Amino acid sequence: MTERPPYHALLTEVAMWAKAKRLPLYLVGGFLRDILMGRPRMPTNVDLAIPAHALTVARELARELEGTYVCLDEQAGSARIVIPIGQAPVELDLSVFRGKTIEKDLTQRDFTINAMAVPLETWCVDPAWKASLIDPLGGQADLAARRLRVCFPKTFREDPVRILRAFRFTVELNCSFDASVSDRMAAAASRLTTVAGERIRDELFAILKTNRAGWALQALNELGALDVLCPELGAGRGIEQGGYHHLDVLDHQLEAVNQCDVLMADFSTFSEPLRQPLKDYCDAALVEGRPRETLVKLAVLFHDVGKPATRRVEADGEIWFLGHEQFGAVLIESVTERLRLSKRESDVVRQLVLCHLRPGHLSREPQLTRRAIFRFFRDLSDTGPACLLLWWADRLATRGPSSRLDQIDQQRMRLEELLRAYFFKAEEVVRPPRLVDGHQVMAVLGLKPGPSIGQLLQAIEEAQAEGLVRSKEEALTLAKTLLKKSTGTSCQ
Repeated sequence: MTERPPYHALLTEVAMWAKAKRLPLYLVGGFLRDILMGRPRMPTNVDLAIPAHALTVARELARELEGTYVCLDEQAGSARIVIPIGQAPVELDLSVFRGKTIEKDLTQRDFTINAMAVPLETWCVDPAWKASLIDPLGGQADLAARRLRVCFPKTFREDPVRILRAFRFTVELNCSFDASVSDRMAAAASRLTTVAGERIRDELFAILKTNRAGWALQALNELGALDVLCPELGAGRGIEQGGYHHLDVLDHQLEAVNQCDVLMADFSTFSEPLRQPLKDYCDAALVEGRPRETLVKLAVLFHDVGKPATRRVEADGEIWFLGHEQFGAVLIESVTERLRLSKRESDVVRQLVLCHLRPGHLSREPQLTRRAIFRFFRDLSDTGPACLLLWWADRLATRGPSSRLDQIDQQRMRLEELLRAYFFKAEEVVRPPRLVDGHQVMAVLGLKPGPSIGQLLQAIEEAQAEGLVRSKEEALTLAKTLLKKSTGTSCQ
């Protein structure tokens, strides 16, 4: 007998409660779709449809389950109940039928693969529940064929964010759609400007989580939707970059996302000891539901956004983009604000755009010094590995088939040297434990609080990373020497 998942008991309790109150509840949407596809999941969201009074029912059910009630859309009649279960809460979304019957409701949804329903009680208690599946538009057949079809012709016009959802389902579920869907999306693309930034963000980041984000972004570009979503990128279309690059600015950025997809798929292009640490690092979320890998890919997409405005052609034909990283860091602020990212996320993306050239400079050094490694991570801290991943995707997208394998190998060696320092030698090179604090420095040197104290502590830390200072006594001796050099006088 197949073991039931932990959420089954919760949904059975909901079904029995609704039965006692003679309330018909239907399981619908993505949760049901994924069950039919056999996709293993611990749901964070379960959609339930009810003929009427969804808000009132949700309030009562929230009290019964000791969950939290959240009104989603009072006018449309939808609410959410958040219930702690296991390691993550389960969200039950209740919504009123979009029509008089469940069949009519299903025909008004987005795609046929999401337009199926089954009575909740039947799903909970009947092993043969699939025989009771309500499927007016042939969604089950479309699932089997991995085909994405709309439920009605004006689906994208009614809710333009469904354009992004179409691409999300395509990359998440390995589906495809026909030309009629593409034409309808293209006709409605301009209406994406009417969609709230939070909804755009959630769908875009769901795409960025996948290993086909580059493909989806390129398809959105061809559809004309990328210019609406990210108008800052359009300026890079057709901007040639000279002989070192084989693509224009926009296509280069899209290709860099493709390369990032490959790098992050399983990190197999890196040495074996680095793979799991890199995966754990990229899986970590600064905000729940948005892992670090999505921020890296967003920064990759925009890393050269400052190039069109800084492009200069010299008399000899050489093309330069001096300062494009600083200009890009300014432009990206409007993007992160539009997507309603948190301040921490925005700071990370901005720093990645600003510093994306630094690893390249280090890669050309004949040998990486401990000081260079320390200064890189001192300035970027935990964003350092993300910056290295961005740079490597950028590097692989730059010359394409014209890349020299000897250069790639040499630069990969520098890349992994920096990553190994972060993951395996943090206390030795990246963040050495502090030997002395500011109070000790002031006491021994007879100094008052001020900027010079921080400068001395930073110099001590850098000397530690180089292996020149190993004890408190050596740290204070160095501080005395540095103070004497800067002032020309001896300390107390």
